[in-house]
Order: sequence, then C-alpha cells, then structure tokens
Amino acid sequence: MYKVAVIMSVYRSDSLEYLKDAINSILTQTFNKLTLFIYRDGAVPIEIDEYLSCIRSKNGNVILLISEQNSGLANALNKLIDTVVLDGSFSYVARMDSDDISRPERLIKQVDFFVNNQDIDVCGTSCREFGATYALDEKHLPKTHEELLDFSVTRCPFIHPSVMFRSSVFTDGNRYPTDTAFTEDMALWFNLLKKGYRFGNINEVLLDYRLNENTIERRKGIDKALSEVRIRTSNMFALGKFSLRNVVLIYSRILFHLLPSSLVKLAYKKAR
Repeated sequence: MYKVAVIMSVYRSDSLEYLKDAINSILTQTFNKLTLFIYRDGAVPIEIDEYLSCIRSKNGNVILLISEQNSGLANALNKLIDTVVLDGSFSYVARMDSDDISRPERLIKQVDFFVNNQDIDVCGTSCREFGATYALDEKHLPKTHEELLDFSVTRCPFIHPSVMFRSSVFTDGNRYPTDTAFTEDMALWFNLLKKGYRFGNINEVLLDYRLNENTIERRKGIDKALSEVRIRTSNMFALGKFSLRNVVLIYSRILFHLLPSSLVKLAYKKAR
C-alpha cells in the first residue's frame, strides 16, 4: 500500500483558526495511509503551541518537529523532507500550507494519478481561491508536461500547496533552494525541469487556496521585477524555450510589478 507524507510548516504569524482548518482537512482525507509532518519554525503563540501538542498526542500519524529559531519556509520544508527521506517508507510527499484547505479526496486522486501516469514526478491540482476581492472560483493550470514546460518560462506551473511529489525526487538529492532571489517553489520547479523531471496537473479543484488583500503588495517593486525578469530569461535559454512571445511575456512582468494595486487586482481577476 502506498504511503503519503504531508509536510507543513507553521510559524508565529499563522492564525490558529486557519491552522485548525488546514490540519483537519488533512486528517480527514479519504486516503488514510498518511502521516502529517509539521515543522514549528521558531517560537509561536502559546495557543498554537498547545494546539500542536494536543494534535500530536491525539493522532499517531502526526509528527511534530520543533525549531526554536525561525529559518524561513525553504529551510523548514527541507528539514521536513530530510526527515521523510530518512524514514524511507513513503512513496509520495505532499505539500500543504497552514492556512489552506484540502478537499477530502485530494490525496487519493493524486496517488491514483501517479499510479496511472508512471512518467510524472510532480503533480498539482486546480484550486478555488477565497479571502480576497480578486479570488477566482476556479483556477486551472495547464495539464501536460509539454504544456507546463513552456508555461513555466513565464508563469508558475503549480499551485504550490496542492503539489505532490514522488519520493524519488527527494531521494535523488533535490531540495528547495535557499539562496535564490526567486520564490523557493519557482526556483525548485526550474531546477527540476532542467534535470528532466516531468510535471502534470489534475484539472479538478482539490484545494481551497486562501488569499488576502495584502498578497499583491508583497509582489510589487522594481527590484523584484528585475530579479524575476533576469531569472526567467536565463531559464528560458536553459530550457531551450527562446521565442519572441516568451521574451514579451517575461518583460511584461516589469509592468505587473509596478502597476497600482487596484489594476493588478483587476488583472488577477480578469486575465488569469
């Protein structure tokens, strides 16, 4: 029987209410051969500490790792992955964020997808966004590896907390980059694509993805724009995907980072 390790990082700014919803959505999956690995990344409010201790004591399939120092998401995920790899009994590793909600059949459908698609190494799903004015009722991304390879040059190929990996991706030595100007997930996707790993998405909403109105603000600024353009351009060439279309789409990211928030939100709502 296949086993799934679900990895989640928790830190001081997390909401206890949202965390409870996220953890409950994993512990009530229709697929029950799972272990939830939680990394407490530094000190957290006492109510979250008490809740994590309670969850661990009541559920034999919850493993809690505690760090007294905050090290950031990439380092936290890598610590979790190291623990899962050392265990050696898991076929798949699934991501989960501490404020999102997995639909009950998410994990079983992703496991089935891997069983039926032996060439795929990383599998994501569609999602429903909520919590912001620009949220989408359904967000779908390209499904096949060939579509995602091209799509990745200019956009993110996965909804990160929906992703499941074959454990072999990590036993091969791959980890989230910790020294990147890009987001840790996009940097990992580029690294995996350049090494020949294959991607796929399930075109079904299996995750409720929480947004807030401040998400847009965190992505703005000329420094972030230039950094993104530089990295995407270099990876466009590394992946053999140079085209006028991709150049235009990459450099249009500068405008995206500099537009007023109201226009960016409108674009998020109407043009995704």
